[in-house]
Amino acid sequence: AENLIRLGMPCRMVTVLGDDLHAATIREHCRSISLDLTDCGVAPGEKSSTYLCINDVSGDVMTAIADMAVCERITPDFLASRLDVLNQAAFVILDANIPAASAAFLADWCTAPLIADTVSIKKAERLSPCLWKLEAIKPNRPEAEMLTGVTIRGTDGVEDAGKVLLEAGVRHVFISLGSQGVYYADRSACGIQPCLPGRIVNTNGCGDAFLAAAALALYRGMDIAGAALLGQACSSICAEVESAVHPALDLKTLARRAGIRDLA
Repeated sequence: AENLIRLGMPCRMVTVLGDDLHAATIREHCRSISLDLTDCGVAPGEKSSTYLCINDVSGDVMTAIADMAVCERITPDFLASRLDVLNQAAFVILDANIPAASAAFLADWCTAPLIADTVSIKKAERLSPCLWKLEAIKPNRPEAEMLTGVTIRGTDGVEDAGKVLLEAGVRHVFISLGSQGVYYADRSACGIQPCLPGRIVNTNGCGDAFLAAAALALYRGMDIAGAALLGQACSSICAEVESAVHPALDLKTLARRAGIRDLA
């Protein structure tokens, strides 16, 4: 959401926060970047979702701990109470931290295009009930294997995995291959977009940056190859800072990194 805000796309966040210090910090930060939290819920007595990662010397995540229990409060009933807001959106990005029943509810009732982030191997399965409705999905290699049953070794098998997701109804597929780039596919084109060169400080947040830029590209009517390029460009920018979002990200910077003349 913050990446999209910095790329000029107004956003509303529909989630549930606890009533702890983390929630206050989140609200203050969101106010500072004009991210609308009007439709957030509050779970009294519960902790806000928290993520802690440990990186190695090259900036890659070695291990991580996440407490996302409060996301279980994002129930179908909660989403039903915000359905008018969701249906007025240009697109809705969901991730697999929400319960499977909630993902299925969105597939059945949300009329806006749905774009999904799989989050982890364990949680990616929660998106299985809504594959038929997804405008786009972005799993990494092991998450794609779990969703499709196809073994991917290097780039071998990735095209078959992409076909399974397309046949399930997904309109645009992006499979992250780490240092080998990202595989992209829709009904008319497929290929691999390599990583773009850049200084790597911290890879945490790069997947979110990719999905934000790719979603924006699809919204603007770019083809899937262009969406993959913008996604990799945004990911490359994100990797250059210690924070999970680059504070200087904007459309001009993204266009320059992607080698595109103008995105304004």
